[in-house]
Amino acid sequence: MTLKSASALAAGSVEQVIKSGVTQLDAQLGTKPEVVFAFASVAQPLGQVLAGLRQKYPRTLVVGASSAGEFSNREEMKSATSLFALGGDIEAHAALGRGLKQSPENAARAASERLPKQVAGLPEQTGVVLLDPLAGVSEESTLCLASMLGEHVRLAGGAAGDDLKLQHCRVGVNEESHEDAIVAVKLFTKHPTAVGIAHGHQPLTQPLEVTSAEGNVVHTIDGRPAWDVWREQARDAARNAGIDADRLPADKEGSFLLRFEAGLASGSAFKVRAPLSVGQNGSLNFACGIPRGTSFRIMQGDPDGQVLSARRAAEQARERLGRTVGGALVFDCICRNLILGDRFVQALGQMHDALDKAPIGGFETYGEIALDSSDFSGFHNTTSVVLAFGKE
Repeated sequence: MTLKSASALAAGSVEQVIKSGVTQLDAQLGTKPEVVFAFASVAQPLGQVLAGLRQKYPRTLVVGASSAGEFSNREEMKSATSLFALGGDIEAHAALGRGLKQSPENAARAASERLPKQVAGLPEQTGVVLLDPLAGVSEESTLCLASMLGEHVRLAGGAAGDDLKLQHCRVGVNEESHEDAIVAVKLFTKHPTAVGIAHGHQPLTQPLEVTSAEGNVVHTIDGRPAWDVWREQARDAARNAGIDADRLPADKEGSFLLRFEAGLASGSAFKVRAPLSVGQNGSLNFACGIPRGTSFRIMQGDPDGQVLSARRAAEQARERLGRTVGGALVFDCICRNLILGDRFVQALGQMHDALDKAPIGGFETYGEIALDSSDFSGFHNTTSVVLAFGKE
């Protein structure tokens, strides 16, 4: 038997999503899947989606996350659920750790210690990480889990979303789903997988400095309230995009921040960090810790650059894989969708073409995870992360 993959996209009630999604997966796989990934809008509550899939596939591992947008192959939806399944020569295990905000280390350990170290006949190990970014410790959690799983385990994954409400993000395994949690998945295969990563953002401002911060909360930048500085620095670029930075309603602040994010110098490139919401006294809440003294620039991305970077991530995964792609999981930042609008499907098409038109499934995230390169590693924002599986 060989490794097989399948993807599906469905909208409507939870019952409609399960019926349509399972029909699509079964038609492509021809066998029961070993693992199903489910990425669900808040229109289809994650816990209900996972439970419904387990009823259809009682011997299959089902894992998932709430999302901010869903896609499969060359199609994108909102208020939908995206499914990606793997079967054949693969064994999958997953566990969930809770209390992420209080202790990233303990939560990561609770998930990792329940996973097997190896599986006979399947020497290659790949980790998929799903977590709640609103806990504010996404980078810390990723690094803790990576160290516990070991250098030989390639990591990819994404931070859950909630349709840009920025209130409740969930991850789950089988019938269990929670906020403030992390899910670790281990995939054991005969042949290596490969990860590609790229973002299309460029610096918008000169260097700025975080002058007061606590954990994932940045209070001041260059000695002034962080939110005031952010709006001023991005005002002209926002105006060019039809956004009035000085008259943003509260429910649009999150999408504004996800469009103009922070770029931290990483060699000759930039590692992007997302402020998720405005806090008290003009502070900004990030998805991970931002220490005082951090130097960064506010970033921006144009549509052409975002489309090219999506293809670049897919091509990188294909090149590293070194053989025909059989399927791919894609974790793509919601901010890229905000920038691209109707052209987001064009970016999906570019990825699908670069991945040999194999089944792809994924979701629009509040952060992306990739640990496969000495240049880019850990937790990211405004980024496409592609995890490719070979056609065997």
